Amino acid sequence: MKKFLFVGFLLVHLHIFSQTEEEDTILDSVMDEFFSTDSLLVDLSKTNYLYTNFSFDESVFFAGRDFDINQFGFTPSISYMRGQNFFISVGSAYFSELDPKWDFVSISSGYSLFLDRKERFSLMGIYSRIFFADDTAQLNPNRLSAALAFRKNSFRLRCATGYLFGGSTAFYTSLTSSYDISIFETESWEMSFNPQLSFLMSEQTISEQIASGFFTTQTVERNVFDLINTQISIPLELDRGNWDFQLSYNINLPKALANESNLSPTGYLSFSIGYFSIL
Repeated sequence: MKKFLFVGFLLVHLHIFSQTEEEDTILDSVMDEFFSTDSLLVDLSKTNYLYTNFSFDESVFFAGRDFDINQFGFTPSISYMRGQNFFISVGSAYFSELDPKWDFVSISSGYSLFLDRKERFSLMGIYSRIFFADDTAQLNPNRLSAALAFRKNSFRLRCATGYLFGGSTAFYTSLTSSYDISIFETESWEMSFNPQLSFLMSEQTISEQIASGFFTTQTVERNVFDLINTQISIPLELDRGNWDFQLSYNINLPKALANESNLSPTGYLSFSIGYFSIL
């Protein structure tokens, strides 16, 4: 059976004010950079295969922020993998309240390798090119990222870092841990519980009002690199043959930056369906 955590181009989180402000503040980061598989009845090192996926989120947030705009989104994708090393993927994203609603198309390619004989440590590098529907100068159409993952039995730990460039350059880092808990397994079905805890740190531009006299203030902008969101995911996964399904409830705990007031936790449901085929 298999479990895919493959979102090489997905999960672009949006900062939603108006169309212009939202597009200017896209955090084109990826929370899950690592492709992993459990045991399969094929030799993955010598096999080419495709993975198609459709993900639906009932609500869309920017790094856990809720701006009182009810919006859903979905992301279709198709990915080709050669052995356990090279992959290329193409996908897009639809957001219900944006204009245009199909916000971007992304092409990603990457290479991964194991760092030890027991295959506990792995390293992956990814380059992504994003084609936005709205051509705004400060958007970053290019992303270089790397992820270091550790896996022992059912426990996984992944640290990813990325550099966004081509517009207003920025850096991000994410740390994700998860643990697989098998509920039941038969010859045809497998159900598991896979709780995850993620931290997102990003470079952000903040504006502060600085007093420059008794009656005057000036606005100063500065870049900060700080924790901006903690996410708890509670997914239930079901695998049958070449199909896999996931229903997840996700809780965001955003951390207020210097120019933000206290932020409330947000939660939403997500659903994904994927199909695996050997070429």
